[in-house]
Amino acid sequence: MGEENQLVHVVEKGGTTCFGEQMIIHGWARNAPSLTLPENVGFHVGRNTPYKYVVVNIHYLSILKNDYSGNQLIMTRKPLTYHAGVMLGGSGRIYLQPKTNSIRTPFSCQYNGPPISIFAVRVHAHQWGRVNSLYRVRKGEISQIVKGDPQWPQSFYPLASPVDIQNNDYVIGQCVYDNTEDRVVTVGSTHRDEMCNVYSMYSYDSTIQSSNGKTMNSPPIQMCWDNAFSSIARLIPADSEIPPLKPPEISGAPSGPHAHSEHGMYIRIQSANDDSSYEDYIDEVENMRHRNNEVDHFDINKILSQIGLPEYEYVDAQNYDYLLPNHVTYGKGRTVKLHNAKLMSSDLYTNVEIWLDVKSLPAQLGEVGGIALNNANNELVVFHRGSRNWESKYFDEYRFRNEVYGPIEDDVLIHVDTRTGQTKYRWGAKMFYMPHGLTIDHEGNFWLTDVAMHQVLMFQPNNLTHPALTVGEKFRSGAGSSRLCRPADIAVMKNGDFFVADGYCNSRIIKFNRKGEYLMEWGSSMTRKVDSDGFPLPNEWNIVHSIALNENAQLLCGADRENFRIQCFNLTTGEFLRQIRVEKKDKIGAIYAIEFVPKANGTILFAVTGGVQTSNKKVYMVDASTGDILTSFDSNPHLISPHDITVSANAREIYVGELASSPANALHKFELSKHTDLPTETFNRRFNINDKNFRISVIIMAAFAVPVLASVIIGCIIRIRNLRKTNRLNAFLDDVKSRDTSYNSALGGWMNRRKGFSRLEQYSDGENEPLDTNVGDDSNNNSGNEPITVKVKQQPAALNNKKDTVQFQIAENL
Repeated sequence: MGEENQLVHVVEKGGTTCFGEQMIIHGWARNAPSLTLPENVGFHVGRNTPYKYVVVNIHYLSILKNDYSGNQLIMTRKPLTYHAGVMLGGSGRIYLQPKTNSIRTPFSCQYNGPPISIFAVRVHAHQWGRVNSLYRVRKGEISQIVKGDPQWPQSFYPLASPVDIQNNDYVIGQCVYDNTEDRVVTVGSTHRDEMCNVYSMYSYDSTIQSSNGKTMNSPPIQMCWDNAFSSIARLIPADSEIPPLKPPEISGAPSGPHAHSEHGMYIRIQSANDDSSYEDYIDEVENMRHRNNEVDHFDINKILSQIGLPEYEYVDAQNYDYLLPNHVTYGKGRTVKLHNAKLMSSDLYTNVEIWLDVKSLPAQLGEVGGIALNNANNELVVFHRGSRNWESKYFDEYRFRNEVYGPIEDDVLIHVDTRTGQTKYRWGAKMFYMPHGLTIDHEGNFWLTDVAMHQVLMFQPNNLTHPALTVGEKFRSGAGSSRLCRPADIAVMKNGDFFVADGYCNSRIIKFNRKGEYLMEWGSSMTRKVDSDGFPLPNEWNIVHSIALNENAQLLCGADRENFRIQCFNLTTGEFLRQIRVEKKDKIGAIYAIEFVPKANGTILFAVTGGVQTSNKKVYMVDASTGDILTSFDSNPHLISPHDITVSANAREIYVGELASSPANALHKFELSKHTDLPTETFNRRFNINDKNFRISVIIMAAFAVPVLASVIIGCIIRIRNLRKTNRLNAFLDDVKSRDTSYNSALGGWMNRRKGFSRLEQYSDGENEPLDTNVGDDSNNNSGNEPITVKVKQQPAALNNKKDTVQFQIAENL
């Protein structure tokens, strides 16, 4: 390399080593894995480039003996098809307030150049960095390039697949910090400062020419710094604040159902250095950091896990409770801001006491296992148990006594019109044994669980007699990937993959693909250990009774029924995020069912409590992103044995199904209170010019406004013409006065004006109002009234006839 083909190795102790144009080739730290460039890709240095030297910059936090760390660089004179470059994205605008979490530092830029392909990424921050992420925005659509934890061993990690960047694309990203210190942390290069860096290594065609027609000797982009396009950076999704799970290659976690990776960086790890001096070095590094921090904020197990020493599955046990938008829109132009919980009253929803046509219901409408609204929200589908109750006589432990009882004879599925309350359709007779969970997916398919059969069945709308998909073995309970044990609920993704709450026996959530093939699972039974809050450990279950899915927020939440809590996870990785308790610890509130608002702008979750141990059963509105309880309400009469809940698309209607003894008490309906009944402070009127209804309204208003405006203009024109005629009439009367009252003295006009004014004020009935138009223009000019008064007295016949004629003509014009 260089003109003399020499490799210059420099250990920098301070100051600037070289001047001139620079290019980053590589960066690594903390026993990071090696990187092998893709085939036929290399950095172009030496002749015909600005890069004549290679400089290695090494930082040590403490003295380390027998250090053999370094990089092996391979040189070749053979021209390569693709050249490599590194784009440094980040920001220097770092100001971390003390004792503050989730501090975001965004950056953005627009790319102008030939196509490039990002194949590896390295993220970098200091000890307060939680997660760094990078995205591409093309024609308004955002795609994730990478999301990485800066606390991992730092190197360029290859992406699962390259990401292309084209001309006019936007590159946006951010770094997220948690400052646990009592001081402000700003940007800097030492370990007491912070940094925000995302290095993207990319390749590009070496034959591409620059704008001047010459071959490019430098990479097309090297910096994407600070937030030049803040409006584009606002597209960064809220889940960017959630760190990715550590893959087994880093953490040493065993493979299996709990070892998942979602971060999109695939790693080839070399074996760790077995030299004990490296472990001594790590210990010394952490000890120095602890001394400098004055207060020990470090979890040594976490620190060691980041370099792969112990087995450690989760990135952190923290709850990231501040992730997503906190409002839900009800209809057009009305928004209830749910983040202001103080304004959310318990009468936000009203119980509709009489809505169900009980006479149209089947006489054997029994315990309601599950309910769901169809996609049009005009049918409530009810999955009930008919004449059968869940009693011990039907089971030998987990085995259903089919030889004695057989299937339920009644139609256990009914479709109820949500407007009229009448039953529209029934089906499912002699097909089920102990109905429980019901879900309707985006395609209208019916997903059902039967705790006696230990199965999940999916029926398509055009074939309600034979299931299109079955998971589990009929009447055979078990664990593993092929058997279930009393499955309670289902949640279905838009791509057809689905989750099963295998909750009564196995205490787990299982994910299957659309074909019913096992993908992954998480969850375990109770260990009797408690967390620092006094509740069971995360991901332990005491009946997974209900699950709810929010794909936009990447959330899957489960009702941990007998632990009186809701647990939420990343639906891609199974990573535990937070637990939510709807009541205080000293109050029992068994969570029986949960459901997300299908079309909310945020993560609004509805939950219902039940069970004999819960004295006051209620419906709760929860912000799943924070765990805040926004409001709660009861029914009239009170809920007795609620078992499931479903919510309409815009959350205007909520339905609760009960394990009721009579059809009249089996189904409850709640409606959103009227606009005038809600706190006025919580509403915000929005107008969107792109909305179709808004445009139609404008057109209609314009159609009415044009004729009205035309009428006003025409009226003004007529008025002006009449005023002109009135002026001519007054001039004519003045002329009459000058000819017939020449004998009057100079004061005669003034006296007559006074006298005439009194007569007009006392006797005028408005008929002559047009003749007084000029009075308002000049209060001292009343000549228009003088001739009328004088002439009436001195020449009554002639003047009255003339005056009447003139008045008639004016009336016609008006």
